[in-house]
Amino acid sequence: MTQPDTIAPVVDSIAIVTQNVFTDEEAENTGIFRFANKLRFKTREWVVERELLLKAGEPFDSSLAEETERNLRSLRLFAEARVDTATVDGKLLATVQTRDSWSTQPLFELSFATDGTVTGRLGLTETNVFGTGNYAHIAYRKDVDRDGLELRGELRRLAGTQLNVGGRYYNLSDGNFGSWFVGDPWRSFNDKRSIVYAGDAADRQAIQYRNESSAVRDTTRYWHENYAHRGIFGFATNATPRYFTRIGVLAEIRNQKYVLVQDTSQLVPDTVRAFVGVFGEYRRSEFRVLRFMNGFAREDIDLSATVSLGLNIAPESFGYERFGLGPSMLMQAGGSLGEGFVHGRLSANGLFNAAGLDSGRVNLAVTVGQKLARKHATVLHARAGLMENPPPSGEFDLGFDFPPRSWEPHSFVGTRSVWGTLEHRWWALENILNLFGLGFVGFVDYGGAWYEDQSPRWGGAAGIGIRTGSSRGSASDTGRIDLGYRFGPDVTGSRWVISFGSGWAFP
Repeated sequence: MTQPDTIAPVVDSIAIVTQNVFTDEEAENTGIFRFANKLRFKTREWVVERELLLKAGEPFDSSLAEETERNLRSLRLFAEARVDTATVDGKLLATVQTRDSWSTQPLFELSFATDGTVTGRLGLTETNVFGTGNYAHIAYRKDVDRDGLELRGELRRLAGTQLNVGGRYYNLSDGNFGSWFVGDPWRSFNDKRSIVYAGDAADRQAIQYRNESSAVRDTTRYWHENYAHRGIFGFATNATPRYFTRIGVLAEIRNQKYVLVQDTSQLVPDTVRAFVGVFGEYRRSEFRVLRFMNGFAREDIDLSATVSLGLNIAPESFGYERFGLGPSMLMQAGGSLGEGFVHGRLSANGLFNAAGLDSGRVNLAVTVGQKLARKHATVLHARAGLMENPPPSGEFDLGFDFPPRSWEPHSFVGTRSVWGTLEHRWWALENILNLFGLGFVGFVDYGGAWYEDQSPRWGGAAGIGIRTGSSRGSASDTGRIDLGYRFGPDVTGSRWVISFGSGWAFP
């Protein structure tokens, strides 16, 4: 005899409970925690309410409850976000509980290379301006090749609408660049449509590196001018808490040129080009919530099966020398593996015309993460990539702030790249003074990058390190101090190197 489907209970009401960074009990017992709570604005209740996918009067759906938690965590406003249910007088009550993370973040980053290069940032980030969920950032930055001021900001759901507005601006020693956007983006699996306008502009140097060895490096400097506008509209043909199918259209117009710095006094005509395109995407939801994987906080590891296909059309009448087609593809999938996960991602895009492939790239990434104990995690991450005719400074660039660590900036540059890293992480002390955590790692990196007409160049590093992170933070962001031993045929100077920077999170 067929059993009837279980009818989900109807949500009678939803209660929202917000807490400050330190709980009332913590603040009552410790004066500095009480002062810290008073120093900031607690997240407004309506910031939580506008993210809810559950509705009073509708059947309870555990998938919507889980996605609500993920969406709240993704805002990077909360150290904890949880949806619970209880039956009160025969009625189902859903309770959304959040605890704020410390949102005012002084920024002090330093990285040191073996050749004496120092990079870093000094500034301030506020991820929850006046408790409204909006974002602001200002910093002085010193990169390998330039320094200057950076500004970023975002207003979420502007004035009670569905619009997000944001942008960034960099005023650097070798020029300026920035980007901006306004629109109603995809926010959940249930969303029916999205429409976004975005743009970017640049008036700055672009530096192209070519290494014959660690001791022989050529640089070519271009002046890059760019103005671009693009619009994207998509809608869902199927949208459920567990999967969606989306299709859409996009268009872009761009005025861009690269001129050798020594030729900037010459008159170079503008190159205005445009294209239109279509895209489609299918995605089936699968997430794993883990703690002590990439840092101290709980995080949502996205293992969703995804297939995304696109086709851009670039006719001669839109500024191209020849009619071109630009296909693109992205596939990713993952799954649980014991107490961890496995994840793979393959992406490719290109522009083809009558002469063949004009430009393109292919990237493959694989990550395996395993939890050997509650505070122990081992992560293996590997990538391989191939480019054809990238823009100047768009090549693969490994070393320093990117594995293999402990190497000088721009140690491995080219249009072909293979690299991998293996880290074992022990998040030993999670809540020192109720403020921060301390962890230790052991690591091995190996990889390289080279141009098509070069022989492959490889290098690696192995060593130990320290990780630090906030126990009141909203994400698994960590700082790192690593002591590494460099190996490979092109090592110059000391093989032992101490490096500082930000920890890496995979996938």
